[in-house]
Amino acid sequence: MPRTLAAVLAGVGSALVAALLVALLDTSLAAGSGASFAGLLPVVFALYAPVALAAGVVAGLVAGALTAQYGPRAAGRLVERLRADAAFDREVTAAILAAAVVLVLVVGVVAVVSLKLVAGVERKSTGALLAGAVVAAGLPLLVALGLPIYRMARPVSRAVPRIGPLPAAIVLVLVGAAAGALAASYIIKTQLDWRALNLGGYLMVAGFAAAFALVAYLGYGPLAGARERIPARALVVAVAAIGSLALVPLALGGKPPQAMVTAVGERSKGARMLLGAVRGFVDHDGDGFSPFYGGPDCDDSRASVNPDGKEIPGNGIDENCLEGDRAIGDQKSATAGSQKPAAPVEKRVDSVVIIAVDTVRADRLGVAGYKRGGKSLTPTLDKLAAESVYFTHVYAPAPNTPRSFPSIFASRYPSQIALDKEFANYPNPLEDNTTFFEVIQKAGIATHGVASHFYFDRSPGIRQGFDSFDNEGALDIAGSNHDIAAPRIVPRVEAELAALGKKGGRFALFVHLFEPHSTYMAHDEFPITESGVGGLMQKYDYEIAFADMWIARIIDAIDKNGLRDKVMLVVVADHGEAFGVHRAYGQKMFFHGQTLYDELLRVPLLVRLPGARPAVVDDTISLLDIGPTVLDSLGVAAPVSMVGRSALGRVLGGPALEPRPIFAQLLPSPNWNHKWMAMVSGDGRYKLIYRMSDSAFELYDLGKDRTEENNLATAQPEITAKLRQELTRWIEVDLAQ
Repeated sequence: MPRTLAAVLAGVGSALVAALLVALLDTSLAAGSGASFAGLLPVVFALYAPVALAAGVVAGLVAGALTAQYGPRAAGRLVERLRADAAFDREVTAAILAAAVVLVLVVGVVAVVSLKLVAGVERKSTGALLAGAVVAAGLPLLVALGLPIYRMARPVSRAVPRIGPLPAAIVLVLVGAAAGALAASYIIKTQLDWRALNLGGYLMVAGFAAAFALVAYLGYGPLAGARERIPARALVVAVAAIGSLALVPLALGGKPPQAMVTAVGERSKGARMLLGAVRGFVDHDGDGFSPFYGGPDCDDSRASVNPDGKEIPGNGIDENCLEGDRAIGDQKSATAGSQKPAAPVEKRVDSVVIIAVDTVRADRLGVAGYKRGGKSLTPTLDKLAAESVYFTHVYAPAPNTPRSFPSIFASRYPSQIALDKEFANYPNPLEDNTTFFEVIQKAGIATHGVASHFYFDRSPGIRQGFDSFDNEGALDIAGSNHDIAAPRIVPRVEAELAALGKKGGRFALFVHLFEPHSTYMAHDEFPITESGVGGLMQKYDYEIAFADMWIARIIDAIDKNGLRDKVMLVVVADHGEAFGVHRAYGQKMFFHGQTLYDELLRVPLLVRLPGARPAVVDDTISLLDIGPTVLDSLGVAAPVSMVGRSALGRVLGGPALEPRPIFAQLLPSPNWNHKWMAMVSGDGRYKLIYRMSDSAFELYDLGKDRTEENNLATAQPEITAKLRQELTRWIEVDLAQ
């Protein structure tokens, strides 16, 4: 048998064994919840097999070429020479040192260029092309530097010891690999939000590479005799390769059970990455959705048919893969009769102050029962709650700032907001939107904003309707995420309130505090004593405590400037934070902007209205209701474009609001290209999540399962079907308005 063919077969055999070992591990991690180990293993191995075969062929070709060039056992003879020839060992060691230095330089150049041309621009594809061109142009120069670096490394190579049978070159490689692993671990844990990384998938890739190398070493080293006793080895490898390829359509074809799709797409590690890669290739109609192995596209021959398709009633086609074609005339709204704001009453207050604190979960307030070290984190807000109407079941329309704030201001759902770019990390709202600050401004009431964050510069459309917007001191994206801004924002707010109190007249003031947003910063007032996930949560908690401390000064400024009896004070958050309660796409969710579970959507809302009796209100409402409520309190009519409703009657002690479903959206962006919809039932008990990117539904009984850990979509099909119909009507009718 020709040497190259033998090497290829050896590589393929070793790779398939390694793939089987890794598939066994990955399957053991993913099995359960309706997906048995025996049923799941063929699917997982079928995803690994093509990659393993390709790796085996490439490794075999390389090994065959080396054998043809340098003869058999070239690697072994190289090690023997390194042991026998100390001078040669030093030369090779110097060459390895030089190569390592060049590699570090290449990594540094790539990192700098990527930060400048990719991370810092909105159009990532253009930035990536420019970065690639710059790196390609600079690579020959870096390689050319290898020779002088090699000359300088020769004296240094003498410091690398030879340990027993190990030559210095191998000692250097081993020590370098260990040092590299430690350095990578340190960088990931200290400089990156490592909990949000799919490290499991990368570990599976590394595990496959290590298993491949180990199997090849054992089979052609210590266990070579056992391997050689296998009859017809070449035929065995060929049959195994053909069988592995034949397994792919058998295991991955057809319509798999949802439990299997969930196991592979959610709980597996490496298989999840491979499934996503294949779905990226299998998209025949080019609509961005794949039908491969439970993918969401229900018709891959029509680009207009996919989960994001626009339903055309009566044409016989189910464009959005939901409940079939909607008949003409079947246009009843999911929120019919309640989505329009109520007519405004007579003016209740002269002015309004809205304090929006970024990234605060509803359950973190002391008044909600949360304590750390036996104490509430939020004494200011607890005191305010005792003077206010405290809404306990408030839902954000989106799980991140650039989608939530425009929706709050315009009282429209995220996909209804007119933007300069739909698919962007920070889309800019256009002037086509009508915000409640614009309505207030047109009513002759002064409007002011005070913040210090890049978002209000990056998306200037969010500032429409403000007579003034002080965003002084705002840093760039990275700087804002490590900023402590409240100490410079609040004094400006105090000065603004003093001026407004002295001037008199009506006004609306918006204040944004950013502190609880990651990356969480430590504060001298609240020393950090924990580490790991516990330390992460402690930092977050103390960021809320720090913000609460500065909110006290704003409230004091309202009261001291004679505004308490003239101002409606609203304190609210735009979304919450995750902390690993749920998983999505193989990752534990530790931050925000990636799911629609309650830890991201439920936020606090406090409304202090002069003359209103303090109360705790459990009615389920949306942040879209803030705009109509504020306008109602000022005696200003809300425009018909707003889909929220006024809750002023409830603030004034009136009856419970009419039950209606509450909705939320996770829209795709370059940073997180997934789309979800969610609905909380009108009575607040059930929540349905539609993962459009996966064509999957989740149902939770919020009355019994507050943390949404028991998916009832299969166990309670009647409730799922009923809520699914309501959600479908909302998607096909309401969002089109």
